[in-house]
Amino acid sequence: MSIQYRTMKELKERTPEVVKAAQRADVIITRRGKPAAVLHRFSEAELEATLFSESKRVKKLLKSALEDVQAGRTVPLESLLVKMSTTA
Repeated sequence: MSIQYRTMKELKERTPEVVKAAQRADVIITRRGKPAAVLHRFSEAELEATLFSESKRVKKLLKSALEDVQAGRTVPLESLLVKMSTTA
């Protein structure tokens, strides 16, 4: 898979063609001969992962979990599994 180079003018005038090219390989968009942007193929799974990792709620939960771990508020996995198996 090779990298393609397209100009801003090409992107403006032939957007569908440039986007189609980006589905096959990365496309570097240049402005006045210098790199300005990259179009990169993006799957639905990558989109979901990105949205998940950027979620304010997820970030808040992870921060809280890290604080719990740092404060020693943890439960051994074996104890949790036993507790879950007896309540199921």
